[in-house]
Amino acid sequence: MVSVEVAERGDLEITLVLRGVPLEYANAIRRAAMEEVPTIAIDYVVFYENTSALSDEIIAHRLAMVPLKSDSALERYRQPEDCRGDSPPDGCYASLYLEADGEPGREVTVYSGDLRPQEDPEVVPVYSDIPILKLGPRQRVSLEARARLGRGREHIKWSPAVVSVLSYIPKIKVLAERCTLCGLCAENCPSKALVIESGRLRVDEDRCTLCRQCVKVCEPEAIELDWRRDEYKLRVESSGALRPERIVLESVAQTKRKLLELRRELDRVFSSVGVSA
Repeated sequence: MVSVEVAERGDLEITLVLRGVPLEYANAIRRAAMEEVPTIAIDYVVFYENTSALSDEIIAHRLAMVPLKSDSALERYRQPEDCRGDSPPDGCYASLYLEADGEPGREVTVYSGDLRPQEDPEVVPVYSDIPILKLGPRQRVSLEARARLGRGREHIKWSPAVVSVLSYIPKIKVLAERCTLCGLCAENCPSKALVIESGRLRVDEDRCTLCRQCVKVCEPEAIELDWRRDEYKLRVESSGALRPERIVLESVAQTKRKLLELRRELDRVFSSVGVSA
């Protein structure tokens, strides 16, 4: 039986405990969070003027790595596969503008917050304090940046998750009849999952990283370390482009989409050779 529990939750990260989910399925969701969930990011830049010390290519690259808010863009812009080629249809791109001038006697830092949307006020940088470049006296930059939906497998700038990790859930058993309370396991545990407290060995499985240092130093062999079958922790940390809960839900949807595509392709292949599924 499949069950999901929220272990930790923050504004930019979420940790889920998945039970009854095969490892292959859980790992597919983890990978989809990095590679398949679309977000909107700057794809190309048109420079009208650039007299700064940085070349056009470097500025364009730095702009592309600025995360943009993407929650509403998923519904309102065309999917990445619809926006390829030299003449993409309407509904593919959102435009942002940047104009900045240097000031006499001092350097001016241009930040991501200086990017201004043209027609869509919801496609804006997640953070306004990311430095893009510095301008000296009489230097100027003026450009138009165009953003579209994409996927992380195309370029990391479209990945909504900066961290997507699947880990085992430890299972620690202390054999009381063998334990001498020597304290060596607690001394050598880097995560402090084992602690001698009030004359007994206290175990905190949530801290355990399965490094097995406790097992190696325990001479009486009083510790048995294993992991729980079909139980995993999925931790997803967002770049801010999407809420972490949205990333997980979209990961499941994208995994389902790919499986349906595989099924359709298998049906086509089998029908072409006269085999019914």
